[in-house]
Amino acid sequence: MNLPVMSPRILLIEDDPHRIATFREWLTDTEFVLIEASSGGRALGLLRKGMTDGIAGICLDNDLEKQPMTEHDLSLSGAVLINAITQSVPRWVPVLIHSMNAQKPVGMERALKSAGFSVTRTRMAGLHRAVFHEWLQEVRDNWEHAV
Repeated sequence: MNLPVMSPRILLIEDDPHRIATFREWLTDTEFVLIEASSGGRALGLLRKGMTDGIAGICLDNDLEKQPMTEHDLSLSGAVLINAITQSVPRWVPVLIHSMNAQKPVGMERALKSAGFSVTRTRMAGLHRAVFHEWLQEVRDNWEHAV
């Protein structure tokens, strides 16, 4: 019996509805399924061990206060999620940090790289479809080698 092949997933950790719509548009007509976490709490739920199967890439913002579900969400930033990522996501999964925050992403990148992840860091203002699709090619290549 042939089991269906899982489509690769991009985990988007982003609270801005306009940015979420942009990522959705950029993934149209690709093989990727977008999984959206619009708050830190939602992201933590998706980053539990066993829940990360099929994640081929992570797009990570730092400031996640626009769509909190709980009071606890207000204290959860992308920087706080780094530990959950390093504990539950395979090292071959590329991470794209797209935050407009000027300070936190540097430390986020350093922590992820020291844990063995491939990290691309760019401000959202500098992220365009071509740059995103270049990153997606790394995701695609890693997914094909891992599966």
